[in-house]
Amino acid sequence: MANGVWHAGLRRVLELDKEDLGLDKDDPVLEDIGLSVPELRESLQQPVAERDRELLVCAERSRGRPCKAELSGVKSPHMYVRKHRGPDGALRLRAVHLPTAHEMTAEESDRHKAMKDFLARTAQAAGLEVHVEKATKTRTSRPDVTIIGSGGVSLGCEAQYYNAGAGTVLRRSKAHADAGLTANWITHDDRFHLIDRSNWMLTREVTWRHISNAADLALVGGFRALVEWRCTASAERPCPNSKLITGCGKIHLEWDTPRRLDDEGTGWTGHQGSTNGTTVGQTLIAAATGSVTPLFVASRTDRRAGAYMWVSADDQTRWADYQDNQLPDPQVDQAQDEEIRFSGNDADTTCTFGEDTYFPGAPLERRGAHGADLALTADNPAPSRTALSLPGPHSASEARAVVRLIAPNIPRPHPGVCEIGTPKCGQPARLYAGGWRCEAHRP
Repeated sequence: MANGVWHAGLRRVLELDKEDLGLDKDDPVLEDIGLSVPELRESLQQPVAERDRELLVCAERSRGRPCKAELSGVKSPHMYVRKHRGPDGALRLRAVHLPTAHEMTAEESDRHKAMKDFLARTAQAAGLEVHVEKATKTRTSRPDVTIIGSGGVSLGCEAQYYNAGAGTVLRRSKAHADAGLTANWITHDDRFHLIDRSNWMLTREVTWRHISNAADLALVGGFRALVEWRCTASAERPCPNSKLITGCGKIHLEWDTPRRLDDEGTGWTGHQGSTNGTTVGQTLIAAATGSVTPLFVASRTDRRAGAYMWVSADDQTRWADYQDNQLPDPQVDQAQDEEIRFSGNDADTTCTFGEDTYFPGAPLERRGAHGADLALTADNPAPSRTALSLPGPHSASEARAVVRLIAPNIPRPHPGVCEIGTPKCGQPARLYAGGWRCEAHRP
């Protein structure tokens, strides 16, 4: 990797460690190409398929000296610019010799083939239409496995066992969406860039032989269940708005992992789903048939970022009740991690290809629901909604009327006060299994 690259259009070396790329803001070459420095930095990171492959060249070759990458016969003297995370964890721009294709290892290839076969046979066993490695009608995408929905969504499934770049994930997911498919990435590593840049499913790290022999695979990430409860002093779940006290009297909703719901007793209300462990096959079939649906929950701090989840249709409807039916749409151009840092170092124009200059980058952080607000608090339960057809003849394109039903008024508990009687007793009380009771009314 290099911190300098020759730009054939500008006829000069760009210094990637400098925020201005080594160009003066009044440099006439910027006027010639009609780009500002920030726009030029953005254009450097364009995919090679969308620009001239020979636009960026090894700085040493541009000076008439041989490029070691070209002499090796493995790489070309042409380059691309990507973000690289250094040992200090900071992102910086670095130039790398082409080609850029990832060469899949034998293990990755075997697992990839096994997962494609698993997805295809699982959907076929449920009577769904399946296509393997088939281009869509628009010719814009070619998913590993396409599952045609029957009452639900059609899926463009991608088995991913190496860390594809964030731009690649967003680009391919958008191509699937343009073809009418919901992108669904299946992986075994929650540090990969695909997490929360599209809908995803996380499995345990297993061998290709295990995938081939499995009747189904445990789904350990990517699916969430909605929990709704009144925050009382006797609630089993702590108040999400305070780690010190509970019993604020409000309604809380939280997207939680299904396994956390196992063995919970009383103290929260509204959850009617199964607490059994979810699986990849069950979720795929449910998504294609309509009982599971994709959901994007936007971050409150950055509307371009958030969490992609598979959820039950009932949970999605209940969440919408509290959102006044204004669910945020996922943004294809989500934020790309943190900002790039510039050290201000001068560009090194020597070619270091093949030299032992590699320094391992900082380990990637785990991804998946991090940074997204998966909880919501309300004063009272939201009215439930019932969709009824409009009276009289109407076209299919007309929206259906939504009738709001008034939720029952659930009185808030008053910790430390006896709740017996109408009006309430009001004497100092202790908390029993049946609620707050004074000495005269204790069980």
